[in-house]
Formats: sequence, C-alpha cells, structure tokens
Amino acid sequence: MVNVFSLRQLFSTSNFQQACTIAFISLLIALASIIFSNHLLEMIMRSHVRDMILNDVRSQQMHGRLLRTEDVVKALQYREPFENRKERHAIVVDHQGQALYGNAQLLPGLACQDVCTSNWRHATLNSSDGSELDILGLLVPLADGGRYFSAYDLRPMLERTRIIPLMAGAGLLLVLLLILLISLPFSRRNLARINHIRDALSRYASGDHSARAPSARDGDEFDQLGGEINQSLQRIDRLMEEVRTVTSHIAHELRTPLTRLQSRLLSVSERLEGESREELLRAVQDSERIQSLFRAVMRVGEVETGRCAHQFASISASELLEDVREYYQPLAEERDCPLQIDCPAELSLYGDRALLFQALANLLDNALKYAPIGTPIVLTASDLVGRQALSVADRGPGIPHELNAKAVERFSRLDTSGNVPGNGLGLTLTRAICDLHGGRLLLADNQPGLIATLELKPVPTGL
Repeated sequence: MVNVFSLRQLFSTSNFQQACTIAFISLLIALASIIFSNHLLEMIMRSHVRDMILNDVRSQQMHGRLLRTEDVVKALQYREPFENRKERHAIVVDHQGQALYGNAQLLPGLACQDVCTSNWRHATLNSSDGSELDILGLLVPLADGGRYFSAYDLRPMLERTRIIPLMAGAGLLLVLLLILLISLPFSRRNLARINHIRDALSRYASGDHSARAPSARDGDEFDQLGGEINQSLQRIDRLMEEVRTVTSHIAHELRTPLTRLQSRLLSVSERLEGESREELLRAVQDSERIQSLFRAVMRVGEVETGRCAHQFASISASELLEDVREYYQPLAEERDCPLQIDCPAELSLYGDRALLFQALANLLDNALKYAPIGTPIVLTASDLVGRQALSVADRGPGIPHELNAKAVERFSRLDTSGNVPGNGLGLTLTRAICDLHGGRLLLADNQPGLIATLELKPVPTGL
C-alpha cells in the first residue's frame, strides 16, 4: 500500500508544484480561450446568418417577388420541397396581420421588444413541442402592405459550433493531465535525491562522520548541492579534529598539574591548623571545581560532535527511570522531596542508555537544587503520536518563557546569587544529548515550577 506520507512529500516537491502551477495557468488560459472562442464563433455565426438572410431577400427582390404578398407565398411554396435546412423559418402576413404562410408561432418575433430602429428581429420563442427557438430574422415590408419575415433558429447551429471549443478544451485538459503524470516520476526522483542528502546529514549529525551526500562532478543542481555539502562536512571534520586535538592536549597538560596542585595543597593543609588550614581546603575545593568544569566542557564537546561512545538500542523506560530515582534517592530524602514515577510498564525507548541516564540526571539534579523542601518531583515517560517523551517536573520557581533559550546556553546561569552550586552546563549537555538522539529539549511552565521534557524519536519498527 502506498505510504500517505510519501505521497504528501511527493506532492509537496517544488518540481510537482511547478508542474501544477503551469497546468493551472494553462487551464485558466484554456478556459478563457474556450469562452472567447465560443463568443467569437457565436458572433461569426450571427454574421453568417445575417448574410444568408440578406442573400435570400436580395434574391427574392431581384426576381420581383417582393411586390405582392401572393408572389412571395408562391415562391416560398415552390421552394419548400427543396428546403433541407430545418433551422430556417419564414412567415408571410397580409396587411391585416393574418399569416398566409409559415408558422404562426413566429408572429411574436415580428414585434419590437422596445423601439424598432431597424427591421432586424431577435427573439426567443417557444415551439409547439415545448423547445425554445432563438430566432434571428429580417422583416421585409411588401408593396401591398404585407410583410415577409425570413429567419433562422440560431440554437442548433450554435450548439454544433460549440463542440469545436469544447473538443479543443478537452484535448488541452488531457494534455495538462499528461503533464502532471509525466512530472510525477521526475518529482519522485528529485524527492529521493533530497532524501538521500537529508539522510546523509542526519547520519552525520548522529555521529557517523563518514556519511556523505551523493554528488557527481558534472551533474545537475542537486549534485552540485551535494558536492558543496560534502566540502562543508569535510571542513567541519577538519575543524572538529583540530578542536579535539587542542582540547585533548590542554586536558593532558592541565590534568597532571591540577592533580599535583591538589595533592600539595592537601599535604600542606595537614601540617597546618586553624584559619590557614581552612583557606587551603577552600583552595582544594576550588581546584576540584576547575577540574569538574573542565570535564563538563569536554563532555559537552564530545556529545555535540558525536565523538562520545554511544550505542543506540531499545531500552525499558521504567527501568531507566527507576535507576535514576535510585541514584538520587539519598539526596531526595535529604531534601524531603519524594521522587515519583509515572511510566507505562511496557514502554520502550530507543537510544543510548548511559547518555539518557546522564540527561535525566542533569534535569533531576537541577530539580533538587531549586524545588522547595518537601515538594514532590515527578519523572514521567510517555508514548505520544510520532514521538516519545521523558520529563522531569518540579514545583520550584521555574524559568520564564522568554528565558528558555538563554537557559540552555553554555555557562548561562539564571540564578546569579551564588547560593546554588553549578557551572551552567547541565542543560547544555542535556540539549546536546537530545540532538544526538534526533530529538529536542523543551522547557515549559508546570504551574508552578518547571517541566523539562526530552522528546525522542520512537523505536524503529523491527526492534
């Protein structure tokens, strides 16, 4: 069965939309042409009918038959057996208005609608069988006071001529449908090429830095775009490698001196007493914070570049939340904040267990820092349409909506009082883990408090 989403993607391609636009414009032009052609053919038909009527009247006049009413009647009766045009009509009336020849139903057509400015008459009449007649004719006064009315019914002639623009329009409509059908394979091919490029970028963002977009040296614009993307990815690889090399070098150079510094400070503090010892211990704590900050920065960089060790698999959401709660249970009991779990027992997630644990740990650590003593913290896992979610909700002060973007920036701390420990990298690392999983981090108002949600892709079919 054809995937509805694939059809929607196919119909939304620029190639198919351009074909639809061209077809729509051509259809409008065709409709306008049909209307104009129909009007033009109607004008030509009316002009042709007028010429036929004038030729008939001139012929009668040349033979001297328009002097007396009886002569006109005799001429029409003589011509009647040879007349093969059913839409042709004629009527002859005497000076008293009595019909001597022809259909008496045409008598209303002899009357003027408003003011007669000429002898031409155009009227719509009803025939004996109930059909309408579109009569166009010329009223000719006779020398003896009678009148001769030569006319044609335009309706059957116009109906025959209207077939021409209708057939032309139907042919053009068929051509337009063929254009749309022909554009579908091209749209499908272009969509497949775009999906290949998107898949390559998605795999690259997920850590597969060998992924490259399809391209050809002398290809079309999609191949040229793929070549430009590949050049950009190669440059990103080179820059990340340089950053990783520099960062590793700095880490190697600073780790040993910091460790030695801590050891020396601890060694000296053991030989001292009083205020000097306290100052040295505070210096040791500062050096530990420097090392912790440096490790956090390294970790964020590894996750953001996808160079951290990760292995995606199907994991149990309830077991993951239980492990996080068990890990932070002592700290939660110390602050008298119950840790509650709301998760379906059968729910499975797709991702790296260690990274998701770290992301939830960062969120729960922030919740325990800011939640009032004695208020519960809820860990939730849910399966929504097209996505899965892990969330941590507290009853703390929360984050204003306009500061959500700033809260996930590196080293950004909304609480600048210094009373709450931290380095401003927890939410940054959590967002990087979400990005690595192809999801996103959402911060929302819990009324009161904050609810931080990790939206993830659902478990792929077959796992």
